Amino acid sequence: MAARFSFVLAIGIALVPFNVGKTQAADNNNTDIPVAYALLLDGKDAIYGQLNCQIHVRCQLIDNQDTHVQLSVTIDSNRYLAGDISVRCGDLGCSFRTWKTSTRLEEVSDGKKGHEFDLYAGENDSVTMDLVQRTRTKIGRILLLAEYR
Repeated sequence: MAARFSFVLAIGIALVPFNVGKTQAADNNNTDIPVAYALLLDGKDAIYGQLNCQIHVRCQLIDNQDTHVQLSVTIDSNRYLAGDISVRCGDLGCSFRTWKTSTRLEEVSDGKKGHEFDLYAGENDSVTMDLVQRTRTKIGRILLLAEYR
C-alpha cells in the first residue's frame, strides 16, 4: 500500500510542471476578458459598464476627472476571476475592509464568476497598522463580473 501511495505521489509531482506550463499557455492564448463592473457609492449615482481587459495588464475601469473616482483591475487568468483591484474615491477617501485602497481578487471556489467588495470611509496606506478595533462606516460597494470562454 505504501508503494502504491509513493507511486501516485511521484506521478503527481512529475505532472505539476506540465500543468503549470499548460495553464500559462492557455492564459496567453486568449488575453481579452470582458469585465462588467458597478461602483455604488452612497449618495452618488451608480457608475457601471463593461470593458475588455487584457490578462496581466492594469485595466482602468473608471477614471472620472470631475469626482476623481478611479477603479482599476488586473486579471491574472482567463479561467477565473483572480488578480487585484484598486479604488480611489477622491476627496471622500475610501478603502476596503483592510484600510487599503487595493486588495487581492481570489478565485471563488463555488464557481461564481463575480465578486462583491464593500467600501468603507477613510484610508490608511501606511505600512504599520494599529492593533485597535476601529468602527468603520460602510459607504458603498464594488461589483465585478467576468465572462470566461
